[in-house]
Amino acid sequence: TPMLNRRQRQMCIRDRYNTTRVTYGQTIRALAQIPEVAGLASTGHATRTADLAIAVGQELGLHPHDVDDLEFSALMHDVGRITLSEPAILKAGFTDEDIARWGAQIIAEAPYLHRVAELVEEQHRPFRTPGVERDPDVPVPSKIIKVSSAYDQAVHELGLRPVEALERIHQGSAYEFDPIVAASLRRVLVHRGDVPV
Repeated sequence: TPMLNRRQRQMCIRDRYNTTRVTYGQTIRALAQIPEVAGLASTGHATRTADLAIAVGQELGLHPHDVDDLEFSALMHDVGRITLSEPAILKAGFTDEDIARWGAQIIAEAPYLHRVAELVEEQHRPFRTPGVERDPDVPVPSKIIKVSSAYDQAVHELGLRPVEALERIHQGSAYEFDPIVAASLRRVLVHRGDVPV
C-alpha cells in the first residue's frame, strides 16, 4: 500500500504539472494576440512563427523542454510591441532591441516564464558581429525565433514567395541569421512542400 500511495502521489503531481502547463499555454496564446489585435503585428504572425520555430527546434534536435520554452517564447516574441501605442515612445523612436527588452520585462513579471523572458530579450540579436565567428551568448532558441519570425514576415507582410523569403534569410546569414538555423528552416520547408528540394 505505501508503494501504491507513492505512485498515486506522483501521478497527482504529474497531473497538476500538466494542468498548470496547459493553463500557462492558454494564457500565453491569449497574451500573444494582443499586439495583433492592437494592429501592431500582422494577424496570425505569432502562431505561425511559433509553429515554424517548433518544427525547426525539433529538426535541430532540441530537448522537448527547450522546445516548450521555444514555443512560448515564439508566441510572445512581439509582446513588447504593445508599448508602441504610447505616443511618447513613437516620437522618441525605438529599435528591435527596445521591443525585445520591453517584451522581456513584461513576460518576466511571471516568475514561471523567466526563461521565456530571456529568450525573447535575446531574439533581436544577430548570431555574430564583425570579427566574431559566433556569439555564444545568443541562445539557439532565440536564433530560431529570429529566423522563423523573419521568414513569416517576408511571406505574409512583404508578399514574397516561400523560396524568395528563404533566399532573403540566406542572404542575411553572414551576420544576422545563424546559417545552421537557416539550413534547418530550409529542410523544414522542403519537408512541408513549401520550397522545392
